[in-house]
Amino acid sequence: MVEERSIVKRTIDSLKKRLEENGNIIQIQGEEGYLSRVKCTFNPPASAEEIKNFENQTGLILPNDYKEFLKISNGCRLFDDVEYGGEIELYSLDQIIEFNDHYDEFEGCYDIAYIYQDNIVINSKHLSERKKNYLFWKGHIDQFEEAIPLEMNFELWFDRFIISSGTKFWSWSIYTAENY
Repeated sequence: MVEERSIVKRTIDSLKKRLEENGNIIQIQGEEGYLSRVKCTFNPPASAEEIKNFENQTGLILPNDYKEFLKISNGCRLFDDVEYGGEIELYSLDQIIEFNDHYDEFEGCYDIAYIYQDNIVINSKHLSERKKNYLFWKGHIDQFEEAIPLEMNFELWFDRFIISSGTKFWSWSIYTAENY
């Protein structure tokens, strides 16, 4: 019998396999044809107890697919250019607390990632209303009420983010032949 694994687990496993096959560095093609040699760093997993303690301490709801990620890697850095570094970080539980000390003001919205001056945000209100699309994005200086719906959950966003090699695919529809 074939073991069913979550999309998050399969995505991380495949990325780690590519990294292992290439000495923990892979070459990716970015936008406008640029090639980069990058590495990814995964934190140790969070335990079920740590996740439960986080939810109890903060009162924030963590979606199941995001909990799956945390149980594999309690945060990570993705697609850091070997020569120039990078700005892609999915936060650990401790970092979520550190970087979201204002979350009470915004009805359970909290940043979970920083990607080239954008933040990926979980809207707990959407989770409590059983909405499947609970991820938003905002600029690093924007307020939570200015966040734009991504119309997806974490596992869909994460899978697409890895497939796009760390590019902000959610902004692609903004550009046309006239303004690119």
